[in-house]
Amino acid sequence: MTETNVTPSGLGVEPPAAPSRALRASPASVTDDPLAPGTFGRWIAGHPLVLLYANVPALIMPTLHPKIAHVLSEKDRALNGTDTLPDLQSNARRLISTYEMVMGIVFAGPEADEVAHGLHELHRPISGTMPDGSRYHAWNNDVWNWTWGSILKGGMAIADAFGLFRTDDEREQAYRALDEIGRRYGVRSLPDTYAAFVEYWTPIVEETLVVGPEVRFIVDHAMTLAKPRGWNRLPTPLWRLISLPATRTIRVGVLAGVPQRFHADMGLRVTRLDRLERRLHALFWRCVPRPISGAFAPVYFGLRRRYGTPGWRTFYSRERLAAARAAADTGLPNTEAP
Repeated sequence: MTETNVTPSGLGVEPPAAPSRALRASPASVTDDPLAPGTFGRWIAGHPLVLLYANVPALIMPTLHPKIAHVLSEKDRALNGTDTLPDLQSNARRLISTYEMVMGIVFAGPEADEVAHGLHELHRPISGTMPDGSRYHAWNNDVWNWTWGSILKGGMAIADAFGLFRTDDEREQAYRALDEIGRRYGVRSLPDTYAAFVEYWTPIVEETLVVGPEVRFIVDHAMTLAKPRGWNRLPTPLWRLISLPATRTIRVGVLAGVPQRFHADMGLRVTRLDRLERRLHALFWRCVPRPISGAFAPVYFGLRRRYGTPGWRTFYSRERLAAARAAADTGLPNTEAP
């Protein structure tokens, strides 16, 4: 990793460009936008699999990288023990916030630029020291690229496992769309084609990634859901039974979205039931008409914008993030994080 100072102004690498409206279309023309309405890329981004299956792999995949695992062990409040995630609501809030701060870049309508700005800027204060004494910042190219690239690949793997790509061209369109999401919040160094991305991805998977305690923490919390707030008197075996459909769905996503070579170290072993469940989930989503499945994210974000208080209006608003930036520049702690 390139050595950096604590603040972005002292980075040893050029910080990623801040998101702007210029990133919302490719340089040639708006029609080249892989996320334009009516494109396959927009359909795959709007599919329910992103929230239902890819969300937990999106936490696991970056954390398999030792550098990112170290960063999260210092900065993530759940992993460092600051936040105990005592109930189902706390766990769900983290997953939903992750989904909204990524896919809102596409589906938050006139607020999409605010989402992209929020996702870019919330990483600004993330800096520190690696075990070898080198300095890191979230915007270092290896960390910055791998984080989004690994999330992207997990989603692609799930869509592949479900048979949602009918042709190689659809797979390529999906990759271009997901790459474009990264570009909109400043990840601009991933390969241009899916084949080139696989060449970038494969040696890192084979030579660098490991399952550490941070990954096991994520898997344990995902596979053993905490009880909802106020349900403490409910017998644990009964809660396990009630939550079984959710945990089995999460398991389908993890087994499809995380490379098989890591399953055993995560404490997971693929069974006949797992294979049957994957086939059934895949069959169900292939049977859902594409206009219906692709409408999920537009409808979800339309309702959230009208009736909710999403993160880009609260914790990750320009005002909150400006305060966090000032705190980082002056060395003061930021107490505004959710």
